[in-house]
Amino acid sequence: MRYLIVMLLSMLFSFSTHAQEKIITPQLLDKSVLSGVGLKKIDLKDEPTKEFYQRNLFWGKDLGVFVVSTENWVNKNKNYPFDEFVYMYHGEAVVTPDNAPSKVFHSGDYFFAPKGSNGNWEIRGGEFLHYELSVITTKRADSTKISKTLEHQLFDRAILSGTAIALNSDGLFEKILQRGLELSISLHAEKPREIKITNPLQEQLIHILSGQLSLTDEANNKKVFYSGDFLIIPSGFTGSWQSEGHGLLKYMSVVKTIDN
Repeated sequence: MRYLIVMLLSMLFSFSTHAQEKIITPQLLDKSVLSGVGLKKIDLKDEPTKEFYQRNLFWGKDLGVFVVSTENWVNKNKNYPFDEFVYMYHGEAVVTPDNAPSKVFHSGDYFFAPKGSNGNWEIRGGEFLHYELSVITTKRADSTKISKTLEHQLFDRAILSGTAIALNSDGLFEKILQRGLELSISLHAEKPREIKITNPLQEQLIHILSGQLSLTDEANNKKVFYSGDFLIIPSGFTGSWQSEGHGLLKYMSVVKTIDN
């Protein structure tokens, strides 16, 4: 049922794809929506008594981003049809694969749900509604391909904390956290610097873990992003990238997987 809901949302917002492709400036994801404000109630045909809410934040050429909220709920997933990157804002997700132990993901956790996985996905919000950030691709990968692992993966806070970061000779760091059939997630860090960005072919979701990032487009419009922000750098963006911070900018990146 969970994947049917996300697929429905995908179709509802697919009409905006063409407009999103024309965006040539970075886009900050709405902090009010990420705070759980203004989520819209959706009436589910197959589950009319369920309290379910959602809000689309971005629908582009490569990526779709949503905030999703529901009451306590257990979904039975069979051959989960896409990769999904999830950040939990409130509540827990208890994932029990077929013939494997359960994994529990808590508020503040980042995790990855792989295409092709099977089992129960239980949402717990206590007496309140859970809510989460969900990222998927706008198009499905080749259905004949099989994920290397069908386990839901927690992104280790020890890695994300950055204590093991070692910059290379150019003052840069990159670690691939997950490479799925559809989504690739990585951790990046760099010394403060200023570079030019010229027409990236892929959309990129960035979540700033520490530091500050300034992006200036060709028309000299400058946007500044801070620790905790989620933003989209659209394909075709041309401009400047300036990183600042207490000696370091650290961020997570989510992009569509090009090949495997």
